[in-house]
Amino acid sequence: MDGVDRIQSLLGVELDEKDQARVAIYIKQAQEAITTYIGKYLADDEPFPSQLNYVVDALVLGKYNQFHNEGMTSIAEEGLTINFGQGIKDYLPDLQAWADQHGADEPGDIMGW
Repeated sequence: MDGVDRIQSLLGVELDEKDQARVAIYIKQAQEAITTYIGKYLADDEPFPSQLNYVVDALVLGKYNQFHNEGMTSIAEEGLTINFGQGIKDYLPDLQAWADQHGADEPGDIMGW
């Protein structure tokens, strides 16, 4: 199952072509953001690690739900509040755990400090 299909399944909807294209861009951006942290543990020709797809999915769903509300951290309306989270910051411990399993020498290595 590719990334767009995973997101459609998680959302429980069939996305139109425009939304599928937007989701594909969000997936690429999420993978690039994650690779910024873990890239030194990947070989040049190594594909994005499928073990981290759950992080990609979470970031994409957050971005998808935030569409038209960019820059906002939450929305409150008639007693309903939606918090968008902090994005990749929420998953740094997960990325560190992945890095620890793939050659990180010391805790905090993915952050560089």
